[in-house]
Amino acid sequence: MKLGKQQGIAILVFGLILLTGGILVLVFVPSWGGWIADYPSKISSMTLPPQVAPIAQGMTGIFGPLLERVGGYIKAVGYFVGSLLTIVSLGVTAAGAMVIRATS
Repeated sequence: MKLGKQQGIAILVFGLILLTGGILVLVFVPSWGGWIADYPSKISSMTLPPQVAPIAQGMTGIFGPLLERVGGYIKAVGYFVGSLLTIVSLGVTAAGAMVIRATS
């Protein structure tokens, strides 16, 4: 099957869209994971009214370690998926450029 210039441009554009998605995942998802992991320490450092303090301390004691672990996992998955998307997109973009070059 012979690919034309239009198919090469479509492959190249798809690779660039994947690259954009990979960069966005690398930028935003790990920071969200860091925010979730740091949230229990932010709650414990806040000054709370006396009526709310025991409830907040109890909830932080119960869910704090869970949120820290989940935030760490989200951070790791964000780095992994973002890196994987970036690497795959570079291959797809290179393939599109090679198709365009072969048809010229």
